[in-house]
Amino acid sequence: MNVTITGDAGYARMHTSTNDDRDLGYPSGDARWTDEFRSTEQQPDALARALALAGTSRTGISGIVVTVHVNGQQV
Repeated sequence: MNVTITGDAGYARMHTSTNDDRDLGYPSGDARWTDEFRSTEQQPDALARALALAGTSRTGISGIVVTVHVNGQQV
């Protein structure tokens, strides 16, 4: 799974792609989606909100490798 976040405190876009769409722990179908975040009174930092939802690069419990990049840098 790859997560790419770009933006700043006012606006962030998070692109996600996976080859394990059914969360089986092995390739089970390709999927891609994009989420957009804007700063609000309750959530003033859109970039921080996107990163909080994505988490950091890791190996998930089923063995899926999750790679997260924020503005070009792996986190």
